[in-house]
Amino acid sequence: MISPPPSFYDIKNGFKSSFDYIRRKDKIDNLFELNNEKFWHSCWIVFFINALVAVLASYGIKASFDISMKANLLPKLILITIIDISLFAILVFHIFKNLNKEDLFLKFIIPFNWIQGFQAFIMLSFTFFGLFLPASIFLFFGFALIIIVTFALWRLGKEEIGFSGWGAAGLIILSVLSEAGIGLISRSLSKFFM
Repeated sequence: MISPPPSFYDIKNGFKSSFDYIRRKDKIDNLFELNNEKFWHSCWIVFFINALVAVLASYGIKASFDISMKANLLPKLILITIIDISLFAILVFHIFKNLNKEDLFLKFIIPFNWIQGFQAFIMLSFTFFGLFLPASIFLFFGFALIIIVTFALWRLGKEEIGFSGWGAAGLIILSVLSEAGIGLISRSLSKFFM
C-alpha cells in the first residue's frame, strides 16, 4: 500500500541523513529508517523535487512558450517523473533479486532516492541564487556537488550493499539511462500525437 507523502519533519530528517551520509558521518543503518513507509517517502520526495523542476522548466525558463504548449508539457514531465521513479525501483529490485540480495533493496533504494532528492534541492537553490549573484560561482559549486554526490552514491552501492566498484557504478548509470531513455521515448512518441 502506498504511504501518504512525508511530513516536513520527515523531509528534514531525510535531507539531514543524506547530508550526513555524504559527509561520511555514519552508516546507512544508523541514518535512515529502512521500511516500506520510508520507501514510499523517498519516492514521494523524488517526485516532488522533479515536479518542482518540471514546473520551473515549463513556466519559468521557457516563458516564450504559448499557453497550449505549456499546458501539454507539464503533465508530460510529471508523467515521465512517475514512470522514471517506478521503472528504476523495479529494475533495481529485479537486479537485487537475481543476485539474492532482496533483503538489501530498501537499504539501497531509500538512501539513493533521498540523496538524489537532496542533490536536486541544492541544485534548485543554486539556480535561485544564480538569479541574484554571478551564475559562474554556482556553476563551479554545481559541478563539485555532482561529483561529490556521485561518489556518495557509488559508496552506497560498494560499501553498504557489497557490490564491486563497477557494479556500484552500473546502478548509477542505470538511473541516468532509465531517465534519459524515458525522456527520449516520450519525445519520439509525442511526435505521433502532434
